[in-house]
Amino acid sequence: MDAIEVQATPEELTNSLDPSSTLSGKDLMLKSAATLGATLQDELGVANATFGPNVGLPLIRGQHGPRTRVMVNGVGTHDASAMSPDHGTTVESLLAKEIKVLRGPATIRNGGGAIGGAVEITDGRIPERLPTKTKVTTQLRFNTNHDERIMATELLTKAGQVAFHADVHGRESNNIHVPGMAIDQDTITQLFGGELPTNTRGYVDNTNARSKGGSVGASVFGEMGYIGISLSHYANNYGIPMGPSHSHGGGPVEQAERVRIDMQQDRIDLKGELFLPSEWLESIALRIGKSRYHHDELSNGVQQTRFSNDVIEHRLEFNHRLFPNLSGTLGFHGINRDFSALGMEAFVPESKINSKGIYLIETLDFNPWQLEFGFRHEKNRTDAGAQTVWITPRDIPMPVSYVIPAEKKDFSPESYSLALKRAYKTGSITINRWIARRAPDIQELAAYGPHLATRTYDIGARNLDIETLNGWDIRLQQKLGKLDANLNLFKYSAKNYIYQQNAGVIKMNSIILRPQAIGTCGLQDQCLITMQYRQQDASFHGYEAEIGLPLQIPGMRKFRASVFADQVRGMLDDNTHVPRLAPARHGLLIQAGIGKWDGDIRFTHMRAQNRTGTMPVGDEMLPEPGTDSYNKVDIALRRSIEVSNWLTGDFFISMRNITNADIRNSTSFLRYYTPELGRNIEVGLRLDI
Repeated sequence: MDAIEVQATPEELTNSLDPSSTLSGKDLMLKSAATLGATLQDELGVANATFGPNVGLPLIRGQHGPRTRVMVNGVGTHDASAMSPDHGTTVESLLAKEIKVLRGPATIRNGGGAIGGAVEITDGRIPERLPTKTKVTTQLRFNTNHDERIMATELLTKAGQVAFHADVHGRESNNIHVPGMAIDQDTITQLFGGELPTNTRGYVDNTNARSKGGSVGASVFGEMGYIGISLSHYANNYGIPMGPSHSHGGGPVEQAERVRIDMQQDRIDLKGELFLPSEWLESIALRIGKSRYHHDELSNGVQQTRFSNDVIEHRLEFNHRLFPNLSGTLGFHGINRDFSALGMEAFVPESKINSKGIYLIETLDFNPWQLEFGFRHEKNRTDAGAQTVWITPRDIPMPVSYVIPAEKKDFSPESYSLALKRAYKTGSITINRWIARRAPDIQELAAYGPHLATRTYDIGARNLDIETLNGWDIRLQQKLGKLDANLNLFKYSAKNYIYQQNAGVIKMNSIILRPQAIGTCGLQDQCLITMQYRQQDASFHGYEAEIGLPLQIPGMRKFRASVFADQVRGMLDDNTHVPRLAPARHGLLIQAGIGKWDGDIRFTHMRAQNRTGTMPVGDEMLPEPGTDSYNKVDIALRRSIEVSNWLTGDFFISMRNITNADIRNSTSFLRYYTPELGRNIEVGLRLDI
């Protein structure tokens, strides 16, 4: 018989009633992908906001970027992924032990950056308990589509009352293969008035990538708790799919641009918890993370712009139980951030962003009812430096510019949450109510200028106000005989919703740099789409549903068939659609085991997305081009292996998009320039010693 290890950990007192799902164990191993968005894209309510194959950000119920926080061991990743869709996260999914997706606002504990949800990753780099023995885990993978080679190795051991952890990982891949042409020339002609000369058939040029990293960590354990520290490094160099080259400041364009992102991050993390014998104060938890991040945007090998993000985040929590049935958390949370973008296309000024918050979460249990209340008060200050804006191209004989002076902006958002759960014999029903607020981020306030990787000219708005999300969520979990059903219904009303609107094109070689209507460009290699940050009220609604039926079939074990569906709709107050939302989808999942093999087959139908943002065409504002529907079939197989008492593991095969469907992702800024991966088969081996 396989060994069974039972572990007990203190129950989390926060987010207990939030609509959430957790990915761990064998499921996480099979779904693990090169990006966090690709790893989570099959979770209900979650879409993958891609920027080519090397960037994938989780989009939760239509919310992402500065509205969705990604955290590792309770502290943010503090990369630049929330700032721009071309910036990937500094997360290696192979090292994750558990990934939790919070589908509603997670603002109370995590701040305004989680107004749309959060992703919490546990990676074990700071051990939280003493291991019973030394353990070495190694994963090796190979993907046939783009010759991706992956390796990750972890060590966990102890010496007395000290636990040690170390890991090393690396990925390398070539250009991805896709069905048909990379660039949708018909749409490009509609946008720019002409075709692009950089198109390819069957593959997408400049999509190769390589990443590497590692960490060392240790924790000291005592009778009343532990404290641990880890040092980690992450580096990633990846290409942006080929598209229109453009002039930096209006100069001549001599060749198609190969844009690459070369990023690095070094982190120090501290984590500790003290368990107290007090009847009312159960434990004190401390999290501190210090991150130094930068990435260079390279054009044909030449550095154009460097983005830097130096952050210190700290969190102190007092977990208490004031009465036998009343427990909660009092927390203090702060983030100090120094940001800069220096170089040819520095479209955001050097800035300092400071945030301080206090929050309280209380849970009252009176079986079968459970009531939870949350409150957070924040102080945010954004200190944006002076910024030069060019009215004409820089390289003309007498360029014209002006300076936007430095400015400080202060915000004091407050957020509230209330949840009520009623459990009964065959299920439960939970109602969540949120009033969540966030301050505008620096790029929303102060962006102004060309952005190399996104091929856009971004313009912020210094007069943006606090964004408020009023939300309702109803969650039903029900058993009907052998059937098990899960249903989430949600409705958000957003006040002062911040979004980017297509405002036309800017000709980088024109006399004056100003937005003009779509289709007037003429020379698309010297034009950028203008994206202006604007603010108006908006509303969102949608659902997530799954119904499963386990069956006893001779010769099989754990057979389960389930149907699933999800959808999100977003409308702005002017009756136009919120741009870049995922369309509705539904599908069928069949899981079963035979002998030592386990497997599943997933069929997903994604509808066409015609509810798009708008763009100026002549004197009208017309919808942007949409994306077509598609069918996607994925198959995963896994077999447990045991070579000896000291060597066990898993062999697995993940076959994704096996019908080689042509998939254009409606959530991607690059949906016109590159499809998603075509047929790809990943073979992997995990060994535990």
